[in-house]
Order: sequence, then structure tokens, then C-alpha cells
Amino acid sequence: MDDDVTERLQLDAGSSVPLWMQLFRAIEQAIVEGAFVPGDRLPTERELSASLGLSRTSVRTALDRLERSGIVSRRQGSGAYVEQLPTPWAWTMPAAASIFDPDDRQGASPLTSLVIRAGIEPLPPMVAAAFGGRASVGTVIERVRSVGRLPALHVLNYLPQHLHGVVPELRDPHASLYGTLRSVAGVRIARVHRTIEGALADKHVSRLLELEEGHPVVVVELVAYDTDEQVVDVSRATVRTDRLRITVDSGHIDLTGVATPHHVRLGATEGTPE
Repeated sequence: MDDDVTERLQLDAGSSVPLWMQLFRAIEQAIVEGAFVPGDRLPTERELSASLGLSRTSVRTALDRLERSGIVSRRQGSGAYVEQLPTPWAWTMPAAASIFDPDDRQGASPLTSLVIRAGIEPLPPMVAAAFGGRASVGTVIERVRSVGRLPALHVLNYLPQHLHGVVPELRDPHASLYGTLRSVAGVRIARVHRTIEGALADKHVSRLLELEEGHPVVVVELVAYDTDEQVVDVSRATVRTDRLRITVDSGHIDLTGVATPHHVRLGATEGTPE
């Protein structure tokens, strides 16, 4: 195997991160940086094992995960080949009341969702407080959102218990939460408050987003209010920023000195669908 490639795939045997995960991330990063381009054949399982001092099992696991994520394809008797990675997509969260949901226009978002947990559960104390202490249980929806087959977002939504009826509609991978609230429950979002901060991925999130535990992530916390100023959604979205980059558009200042609604954009590629 080429020495330059070997240098790019340096692993840390003393790390607590499994070696297969380190190899998975190293190959993914090498592809992002252009060391491998679409159509290139990766070093074979045997070559990777010998040059990096890894077991064949660790190498095979890394290649399996790369294939499942759509980063490489494997051809019988030929090896693993680099696929064309999805380009970064724009996920706009406008301040305008009409389109708060990142994919409010059904089918417009490149993000797909997989519901991994949904039900009536006890609410964390801070969430219960946001709902005014009116209830100790609510509707909890946990999703992983992906660009293509690449997991990019982990989202936890907490809704009042009486809105549990939206869950079946959200099994559709292209469904919009706020669009579903509007169509199923007649709930319209009037305003939101967001907090954006850095964090470290915990064990659960890192597994779902294919990251090492403790890897830096961005967390977007949101509280959404309906037209009666009642809290209808408290959410926490963990963003893998190498798959969805974040930019902020502060809007324009008109002649009265009032700023137009700003946008927070995840995925900064100009011209991509919002």
C-alpha cells in the first residue's frame, strides 16, 4: 500500500476509540480531503490489515460500515470503491412563522428521518418546566436524520401528550414534524427560541452519528410556541458538522432600522434546496 496513504490512515492503539471506528473515520476523512476520489479502489482488506497492524475483523468491520453508509461500494472479487459523497445540503431554519420546520415543505428537504423511539414517557424536569409544569409525561420522539445514507443529525422532540397522534405520520422518512402538527392536530407554530452551543458527543449519540465518543458536535436547542403562546415542542438536535455545516444569515436592515427575520442554515452550499 502507498506510504502516503498509510500516513493518512494513522491510528492510535492507545485510544479508547475502537480501532475499526478509527479506521472508518480515517478513510472517510481521507475521501473528504481528496486522497481518494470517486471510482478509486481502496487498499484491500489484507493490505490494510498488514500495513496498519490491524486484525482482519477490525478492517472488515470498518469496510462494512463504510459500505452501509454509502461511502464505498464493494464488488465481489474486486474490492471496495469510493462512491460520490453527497454534497452539503442547505437546511434553513427561518425565523418567519410560516416555515419553522427545516423541511416544512413536504418533500423539499434532502434530509430523511428514521424514528428510533416514540411514545408517552416521563419528561425531563427542564422540559416539564418549559411546558409550565402542567404535566410530568409527554410525547417523546427520537430520530436520526441523514443526508443520503450518512447520519448527520440526532433529534429529540418533546411534545405535549395529547399530540401523540402525529407519531404514525412521522414514520414517513420525508415527513415534516411541524407540517404534520399542522395537518393532523391543527397546531401552527408562531415563534421559536433557539440556543446553539458546542458539546461533546456522548456514547449514545456517537454510535448513532458514527462518531467517536467525546467528538465535538454542535447542539441546537429549540422551544416552539403556537399561536396561543403555548409551548408545543422542546427539542435538542445534535449536529455532525462535517456532514452539515452551520452558517447564520442575520437578514437585511430596512430603512426603519428593523432587521428582517434571520436564518440559521445548516449546510452552506449556495443554491441547494432549503
